[in-house]
Amino acid sequence: MFSKASCICAVTALCCGSLSASAAVIKTARHASTSNHTVTTTTSGQRSILMNVDPLNVAAFQLDVSFEADKVEFAGLHGLNGYIIDFFSFTAEGSFGEIINIHGYYPGFNDRGGVVSAAGIEAAPVLPPPAGEVDIFQLTFLDNAPGVPKTFRVFASDDNDYITAFNTDTGELTSAVGPYNPQTDQGVDGAISTVDAVSAVPIPPAWAMGMVGGAGVVLNSVWRRRRS
Repeated sequence: MFSKASCICAVTALCCGSLSASAAVIKTARHASTSNHTVTTTTSGQRSILMNVDPLNVAAFQLDVSFEADKVEFAGLHGLNGYIIDFFSFTAEGSFGEIINIHGYYPGFNDRGGVVSAAGIEAAPVLPPPAGEVDIFQLTFLDNAPGVPKTFRVFASDDNDYITAFNTDTGELTSAVGPYNPQTDQGVDGAISTVDAVSAVPIPPAWAMGMVGGAGVVLNSVWRRRRS
């Protein structure tokens, strides 16, 4: 396991591609549920896996993502639909990799400082966060083992991770903090998604017959040469 303090990366250090982790539906006052979905794309022969996160009325958050480092390579992370990612840490060793402390917010809802007014408090947001399930950030992984399945997980690993929701009716902010605890019905549910292996492409029958026929011509030519 890795310490959350290890391998700290500035967000500006990685800015390629897009991976998608989908997460965060606020269920009760302090209960948020995460989900994630993955899709694959192919560019210049390189297969990429995209993971999207799509929360509901999220103002700010900090989440973690784990992946199988012996099968995929982390290639980038960025915010979507106006959300800003201002920090994350990346670490990978052997078969285990993590992007942890992924912190982001919608403009005006930065819970770690940000734009401060003359009165010494953060300026009021101009617009509320998008309503409904909207993608807030996207991750990109390069698929180095397309022939085997691989698993991705989005979760809150400790009480430093959270999802803060904005109530569009009251304007109140409510946070679900840490891993989900079913006894208290509080915290953030984790979620897992799996990308299936790529099956070998079968050779079309016509091609197969052509290959067999071609081999027959070569063998027949060799046989004739030996006779002569």
